[in-house]
Amino acid sequence: MLIKTEDLTPKTIINFYVPEAMTAEGNSLLFFAGEATESDFISQIFDIDGIKRCLISGNLLSVQYSDLAEKENVKALVLAEADEYITGKDSLSDVADRADLLAKCEAVADALIRPTLNRDKGDIALLSLQNGVLEVQFTGHCAGCPYAQNTLQNVIVRTLKNRLPQIEEVKLKE
Repeated sequence: MLIKTEDLTPKTIINFYVPEAMTAEGNSLLFFAGEATESDFISQIFDIDGIKRCLISGNLLSVQYSDLAEKENVKALVLAEADEYITGKDSLSDVADRADLLAKCEAVADALIRPTLNRDKGDIALLSLQNGVLEVQFTGHCAGCPYAQNTLQNVIVRTLKNRLPQIEEVKLKE
């Protein structure tokens, strides 16, 4: 099974793009090392030395690993687990996570939004989340950029609402 990978150095994050969705559209699951889970697949991911966080959203499996972990070893072991998961057709549909929505927003931002902003020496801070409204602030070169509003709507809002439909609005801090 072909699984694409994306190494987000220096963030110690590796994204794995699997050919089939692992969760229903708009359902994102976030797990942290040391949490109990009823999923054998998630348990096996955290059995890999150095894995700190695991985000599963559609066809994305994103892991954050410790600075001390060997990146290539982490990548190979997660690929093996992902391939076994896909071929076994296990289901994550009944798996619940305990992560709050802001933590999920941070994980989605780390995996899918920040790499784009970081290429232009910018970033985004997620400031608060209340009643489905996420307040953000651009930092680095993105702060004051003439294309910030375009980036907000076409990258940030679109990505967050696609992965986390509980997000009703994203507001830029003035």
